[in-house]
Amino acid sequence: MRNKALGAGAPRRVVVAALAALFVLSAAAIAAGGGSPGPGAPSALPTVTLTQLPGSLTNPIHVTNAHDGSDRLFVVQRGGVIKVFKDGAFLATPFLDIHTLITCCDERGLLSMAFHPDYSSNGYFYVYYVNNLTSPGDITIARYTVSTGNPDVADPDSGVILLVIPHPTNTNHYGGQLFFSPADHYLYIGTGDGGSGGDPPNNAQNLQVMLGKILRIDVDGSGAVPCGQADPMPYAIPASNPYAGDMTNCNEIWNYGVRNPFRYSFDRNTSDLWIGDVGQNCYEEVDLQLAASTGGVNYGWRIMEGLHCYNTDGTCNPTSCDQTGLTLPILEETHDDGWCALIGGFRYRGSAIPGLVGKYLYSDNCLGDIYAASDAGGGTWTRSLLLSTTMAIDSFGEDESGELYVSDLNGSVSRLDPVPFPAPVVTDMSPTTVIAGDPGFTLTVNGSSFVSQSVVVWNGAGRPTAFVSSSQLTATISAGDIAAAGTASVTVFTPTPGGGTSSALTMNINATFLDVPTDYFAYPYIEAIYEAGVTAGCDVRLYCPNGLTTRAQMAVFLLKASQGSSYVPPDCSGMVFADVPCTGNPFDPWIEDLANRGITGGCGGGNYCPNGNVTRAQMSAFLLKTEHGSDYVPPTCGGIFTDVPCPSLFADWIEQLATEGVTAGCGGTNYCPSDPITRAQMAVFLQKTFAIPIP
Repeated sequence: MRNKALGAGAPRRVVVAALAALFVLSAAAIAAGGGSPGPGAPSALPTVTLTQLPGSLTNPIHVTNAHDGSDRLFVVQRGGVIKVFKDGAFLATPFLDIHTLITCCDERGLLSMAFHPDYSSNGYFYVYYVNNLTSPGDITIARYTVSTGNPDVADPDSGVILLVIPHPTNTNHYGGQLFFSPADHYLYIGTGDGGSGGDPPNNAQNLQVMLGKILRIDVDGSGAVPCGQADPMPYAIPASNPYAGDMTNCNEIWNYGVRNPFRYSFDRNTSDLWIGDVGQNCYEEVDLQLAASTGGVNYGWRIMEGLHCYNTDGTCNPTSCDQTGLTLPILEETHDDGWCALIGGFRYRGSAIPGLVGKYLYSDNCLGDIYAASDAGGGTWTRSLLLSTTMAIDSFGEDESGELYVSDLNGSVSRLDPVPFPAPVVTDMSPTTVIAGDPGFTLTVNGSSFVSQSVVVWNGAGRPTAFVSSSQLTATISAGDIAAAGTASVTVFTPTPGGGTSSALTMNINATFLDVPTDYFAYPYIEAIYEAGVTAGCDVRLYCPNGLTTRAQMAVFLLKASQGSSYVPPDCSGMVFADVPCTGNPFDPWIEDLANRGITGGCGGGNYCPNGNVTRAQMSAFLLKTEHGSDYVPPTCGGIFTDVPCPSLFADWIEQLATEGVTAGCGGTNYCPSDPITRAQMAVFLQKTFAIPIP
């Protein structure tokens, strides 16, 4: 049972079936709320996959690199063999085979290795195994040297034992991790509490034994006498160890109060120490020791199990205990959720998966799921599910680039890889038009293939973006983004791997009206008559440029354009036109004023037809009479427009309008005299006729 293989307490829940022989295992990361993160949980995690390294392995239990520039991986197999993964394959010849020296298996065997910080020059590496000289086997730390003729093979006869730690009674809780600190270059050794269940001798709290501890030794020194032993060995005690020189307590101790720190690691960037400690019957934990610590930290076992007091009778959650001087974990997992043996991992510092940088990854030997913990501030960490697997994960490892691997006790090592993001596609957005000078707003972008890392880009710069779904994003657009009239390019950017930038949508930032963009043909003319006070538009923030101009509207346009924005017509009588009764219609005074000025005689039969549309032919006469006076008579036409024969009713007026530069017609050599005039065309006619300044 694999739970027993890593020091989980009894009884335990065995959760995972045997792993199917797959080369690639992939799953989408939980977008939010994976697992059970507490308040302040991080944003969605990237999607990742596990890519199995090709080759056959037997009980792989540790993965590491030599930090020598060779890009090789070294895989420790519990039975006593270390294999080299090089150039895409496991080499046939083992790097080291010491199976004759070890006791295997369950929680025993060859458990880890670590390369000397100066391995490139001295060729030293260190192994942690359970020997077969005693029963059930003692913890042994030994140094070996790479062979002189082949960098992929160690010298099997070079072994030098540095330290033997008695483990006299039980076959479990051997710890098993070796790690050199990137800060002080000392060798750290994680030992279990001696086994059984509940640490009957209370070894973890006993400073006179080396079990249940994180030890720290100087492998470049010699002459230290191991705690409780008589003969000096080829290592030294760092002077900065908290119990260095203490005649009572073990000088090797760096930290204590751990149950079975089977897997721990140092952050390669900060040198912080992350300890995964396997729990007893109720809780698993992750402990964090910052690089500035001077050691001597008590992590609480067996006073505590996780964040809770521990009962030696195996029951969970006793009411109280003395927690004075204890350092509690930053993360706790419960057996009620299926956890049984927490596997400490690494804080991700690679480059292949940017969304994971700085997150601490860890797992459980029973569940097989991989979790990512994020710093929530104030010393609080929250975790989310990163990837579900059916593996019996027993270790994480780093390559020289900081990319992470997991070993599966069932026979494989896999690399954590990114799943390429899809390229984002945009289809539309809302709004599509805003007014310059307005307050900021929330922009909604619709499309497909969006991911939580996608960002809405405004004129080449990302804006605060919220992931709504794979087909919708929202972004915060500030008032400064729309301070000036013009257009803005809106795209969606998704980072690597994969991803890319979508095609662009255009946001119109209009000066005055939502329906008059700055590139509209009549934009400057509409702005001119608006600024001159001739019109305020057809509705709130709208001009209706394609709307047709009625004869009633025309009366207002003509008089305001010619008389000024403050002009107010006289009260009307209702005696001029039968269909202009002057009973409250706001247009009626303007219509009568236009008639009284001799600009119009109505539409016939004593009527004005206020709701009728003005044609382009009629407009020519209205404009020229308003401009030059009611007695004005234009020159005789010469026939400049194909569709305006001379003589005809409005031909003289149309040609004079063209002569004054107000119009060039409707296209080709035509004027389109019968076409109704739009509000946009009206703006052009008014501005040009009355020389209204363009802003």
